Amino acid sequence: MPRLSVIIPVYNAEETILRCIDSLLNQTLQDMEVIVVDDHGQDDSIKILQNHIAEHPRKNMFRFAKTAVNSGPGPARNIGLQMAQGEYAAFLDSDDWVENEMYSTLYETAIQHSADLCYCRAILENPKKNKQRILSNISVKSGRFSDETKRHFLSNFRSYFWIYIFRREIISKHDITFPEERAAEDIYFLTCNILHAENIACINKAMYHYTYDANSLSHSKNEKRYLDKLSAFRKLLDYAKTHNLYEKYRQELEYIYFKKAYLTATINYVKNVKHPKIKVLREIYHEFLETCPDYTKSKLISSTSRLIAAKLFPRFS
Repeated sequence: MPRLSVIIPVYNAEETILRCIDSLLNQTLQDMEVIVVDDHGQDDSIKILQNHIAEHPRKNMFRFAKTAVNSGPGPARNIGLQMAQGEYAAFLDSDDWVENEMYSTLYETAIQHSADLCYCRAILENPKKNKQRILSNISVKSGRFSDETKRHFLSNFRSYFWIYIFRREIISKHDITFPEERAAEDIYFLTCNILHAENIACINKAMYHYTYDANSLSHSKNEKRYLDKLSAFRKLLDYAKTHNLYEKYRQELEYIYFKKAYLTATINYVKNVKHPKIKVLREIYHEFLETCPDYTKSKLISSTSRLIAAKLFPRFS
């Protein structure tokens, strides 16, 4: 069994794929596998990758798969998970890259603390502006993931799921997969793992390089993306209910829905259409009311609402 399986969905990545792959070939963690899933792009990403590793000493750590048709990152990652044999699993985007010691550091730290989740920091790269900055995220004491710590984590974590390694046994045991939606599928997967984790570890070092691309799926204009966000978060709440975790973490889960589904869906819709319709905004709001009917009793939601109101309407706060 490899110590780690790194899963990479690939779609039209010929400009960045070699940088990504070189960062894996240079990993100090020796016992690992890389699963590349071709999601039917229109360029030569896979051929470029295969030619690049053909004579490399570590070529045998690469395995290849394909989606049946272009399906988006979620289904592509699911195919990778089905093939994965590692003790832990990680996910790398084809336009990003990692420091040479990232996966060995994460794995060794995870083993030290018997962690189901282990994560580091990330660096945001903006090539067009030639700028970079460390992405802020919550810190946690490595070790037992107590209910108190988990509640705080669920209320404050950032959705950078590619900075984590995940114990694969947890994923398999609790049937955690990525939803088919092309938005928020990563937050869904990360949150499900957080809910089940009993131990966690954190490394306060930035080792993942996340590339900002205005033309990527997550940043390009799409008038219907808000529907995918709402759908993915409905599935998250349904998953928590099915696994008897909803009532235990209800306040935190509804807060996640409020922030990452309702507010984000509203903002996405307004930003992505030329003439936003009041009817659609009302539909988004009514879905929130149906999903979180007791939201006024939530201290987390009410405090965030007051903060938003103060920023939008400072004269009246």
